[in-house]
Amino acid sequence: MSTFPIVCIVGRPNVGKSSLFNRILGRRAAVVSDREGVTRDRHYQEAEWQGTKFTLVDTGGFMTDEQIDVLADSVREQIFAAVNEADLILFMVDIRVGITTLDQQFAKHILKTEKPVILVANKSEEAADRTESFAFLKLGMGTPRTVSALTGYAVLSLLDEVVLHLPKNGKATGEDAAISFAILGRPNVGKSTLLNKILGEERVVVSDIPGTTRDSIDCYFKYNGVNFKVTDTAGLRKKAKVAKQKDEVEIFSNMRTIESIRRSDVVVLLLDTTRGFEIQDLRIITEIRKAGKGLILAINKWDILENKDSKSFDLIVKEIREKDPLFEWVPVISISALEGLRVHRLLQEIQTVYANCKRVIGRERVAETFKTATQRNPHHSRGGHSVPLKRACQILTNPPVITVETPYPDLVDEAYKRYLLKTFFEEFGLKGAPLRLNFDKNLRLRSDEDLENHANPIFNMNIGI
Repeated sequence: MSTFPIVCIVGRPNVGKSSLFNRILGRRAAVVSDREGVTRDRHYQEAEWQGTKFTLVDTGGFMTDEQIDVLADSVREQIFAAVNEADLILFMVDIRVGITTLDQQFAKHILKTEKPVILVANKSEEAADRTESFAFLKLGMGTPRTVSALTGYAVLSLLDEVVLHLPKNGKATGEDAAISFAILGRPNVGKSTLLNKILGEERVVVSDIPGTTRDSIDCYFKYNGVNFKVTDTAGLRKKAKVAKQKDEVEIFSNMRTIESIRRSDVVVLLLDTTRGFEIQDLRIITEIRKAGKGLILAINKWDILENKDSKSFDLIVKEIREKDPLFEWVPVISISALEGLRVHRLLQEIQTVYANCKRVIGRERVAETFKTATQRNPHHSRGGHSVPLKRACQILTNPPVITVETPYPDLVDEAYKRYLLKTFFEEFGLKGAPLRLNFDKNLRLRSDEDLENHANPIFNMNIGI
């Protein structure tokens, strides 16, 4: 976790916590909806104002004891876990609604912590609304700061006050150098359970109710001296199903999940051993490949697989690899997120795949392997043209891309592309890496030193296969 000062936004449901969170960050990082209970987990993001960096935390809506069920109780645990680690609390209220019994109950809990608090009266778009703010003095948190998270009114002044309250010795711990990985999978496959096991704490709400995780949650940790950033994501659902429901929260959660793929180095796709490999898993893998990210398949709930024996794992892996030839080079691990079975191996595999994504293979080695492969199996003629493949060179890392020079790039046979991919994967041992092949009339050679010094994580989405 970052050692930046922590600012925690709290309040009852639907007062605008996530809207303020997004306003401060300057982007839509959290799901925003008029529906109560959309935010459930602690959601961490780094923020900066006037040169001061801090960690901003969005939390779920506080509910009364009378409203508590199993899920709501977990949400309350998340709220107070965030409050306990905070350096400053932003206690939000709705100026249009006025003080509610729930505001008063929650305020008493917060005041008992003796943490610094700024009372934020949100939804103050109109001047007439702001005249009602002094009614909130009864909460005992001082003069309320009237803001509008919707329009941005007075949010900058609020940030000026925020940084005045923060400790001045917060320093980064090197998260920029962390290996970033996302945990993806269908709803209720065990993503949040795995995250909690990795972190060793109840960082996110765990529930048997599909769809409990709405936002993508970033958490930092260290394992064997290596910094990691892990993202727990909302379960991806079929687009048609989401659109049919016309559920803007689910639609945006899908968008956030896809965004979490794009900003990760490696993606761990959780599969449910009790349900097997399904078509939705292939859809998720398609998004991962489009983004050019490393991939690991983790078969979860191995502890409850019935009638398993020494051959069970190999049989399941065989079935998975029959779905797509490229799965042959994707690491597959059986785990139990609940019991922690082989979770340490998963973290080791993430490091291996990350290293493969950033590997500089070696210009001479690529050229020699390519020459041997094309001499052993030359490309056949197509459309009345011979299709000479002249030379090959790695042009990018993260993801690794090899460009092949040929006068007829459009005539290169798909089967031959797969042959070259198979050859390169086997020769270079690029397990889990999203190796791409690009075919071009003119190859611009790049030296190994150039690739090492100018590794580019951004690539053309149309490159390769």
